[in-house]
Amino acid sequence: MSGAVIRMHRVRGAFVAVVAATGFLGAAHAQPATSAPIVLQGDGPYHRLTLPLSIYGSAAYGDLRDLRVRNAAGHAVPYAWLRNEAATPRTASQDVPIFALPGSDNGAATADASLAFSVRPDGSLALGSKAASAQRKASEATQWLIDLSQVKGSLLQARFEIAPDARGLFAFRLEASDDLRQWRPVGGEDQLVRLAHGGQTIERLAVDLGSLRTRFLRLRWSDPQHGAPLTGVGIDSVQEVEPVAPLEWSGLLKPERCATDYCDYLLPRGLPVQSLRIDLADINTLAQVGISGLSDPAPAAATPQQQPVPRNPLYALRHQQRRPVSLPDRPDELPLLDAVVYRLAQAGGEARSPMLALDGAVYARLRLRTAGPVSVLGATPPVIAVGAVPRTLVFLAQGAAPFSLAWRAAPNTGTVEGAEPGAPLALSTLIPGYAPDKQVVADGASVALPTAAITAAVAAAAQSPIPQAAGADAASRKWWLWGALGVGLLLLAGMAWSLFASLRKDAARPD
Repeated sequence: MSGAVIRMHRVRGAFVAVVAATGFLGAAHAQPATSAPIVLQGDGPYHRLTLPLSIYGSAAYGDLRDLRVRNAAGHAVPYAWLRNEAATPRTASQDVPIFALPGSDNGAATADASLAFSVRPDGSLALGSKAASAQRKASEATQWLIDLSQVKGSLLQARFEIAPDARGLFAFRLEASDDLRQWRPVGGEDQLVRLAHGGQTIERLAVDLGSLRTRFLRLRWSDPQHGAPLTGVGIDSVQEVEPVAPLEWSGLLKPERCATDYCDYLLPRGLPVQSLRIDLADINTLAQVGISGLSDPAPAAATPQQQPVPRNPLYALRHQQRRPVSLPDRPDELPLLDAVVYRLAQAGGEARSPMLALDGAVYARLRLRTAGPVSVLGATPPVIAVGAVPRTLVFLAQGAAPFSLAWRAAPNTGTVEGAEPGAPLALSTLIPGYAPDKQVVADGASVALPTAAITAAVAAAAQSPIPQAAGADAASRKWWLWGALGVGLLLLAGMAWSLFASLRKDAARPD
């Protein structure tokens, strides 16, 4: 009977293979959860964690409803979104004092600007008598000092005024200081632009300051001999209780498709877009464009999503008169702004259109509409990049470390929404005595997503087809999966039947 025993083991192994194959195919369809370790700073017990933008492409839901913070035992710990309940930010605009400063003979900046000024009781600057007598005309100034001591809150943008007859491309760099002695750079080289081209005047005199906090700014012309004569500076600021994380940018996005008069760009899933940069491929290109946001008609998009608060105060400042209304013939398209985009060769270098402020909402795609054929954007359609302020959460370090951030890689249709523990709480529930007008006291924390998760998210965004094709492709994959499973079961059943038949023959054979 040794042969029969061997065949019996083979039969058992065949059924084990059936179960294993079924489990493998089921697991491939389920797509298990993903996680990343959290590094804590300080003793807590509360920690604030700013999420990388790549989380949107990895998580199952664009509103991050499935996000969980877990301790070493795998238990979900309480957390809340930081800015959802903060006091509504207040924006303000005001003109600020500016002072024309000369440079040294070799064009370098003066060594110590503080020697030329005194500080009034309210903190503002007063020009010393010697410096006042030495002040140059605006057209001769090689650098400018901008007094921001009376501006409250974070700096959104600076609006420069130049002489009416000034034309050209004026490159400069900004530096910030709180004491007029130690200076730090603010971004890289930027430009003020006023040009006449093809019967149109192109003007760019507003510069984003990225929620900077400082008392003084120093503007230094890149070419001191060709600086713009400044006549005034206005500052737009916002007062917020909670600090704002720095803006982060996506990678370059190519158009998903282009039609006669527009190009569509697929955005990273769930990303609340606040800034847009359009990079034209061809030099000496100028075109009027309209920017629209396209929502995804998929059923999941009908679920209300939590939006960051505020969406984007800079967009509200620049487009105060705009009331977004969906187009009658395209209810999923929401016009956001109109702009002139350009890339022009100038004697002082290239003039490129600045980044554009968007409303901070979530869209599936952005559409660039042109006044004429889409070819006015150049022989090669432009690429874009979108910027967003990462979301921040606060969690209670409950239980033992290490802590981790966990999320699902695909929607779980078998779970009742809200039934799974660890969903975000209200800040007032998480932190007893929380007040919306006071900053939350919490230590820091950081997280880095696994490289595999980031790569998968980028690949998914780059290869995602249009909605109709996506649905058909998903359906075909589903039927292929069930077909493969059926074929596998039939093959394994045939193997089992053959082994049973062989076993019966052995049993009937006389010893």
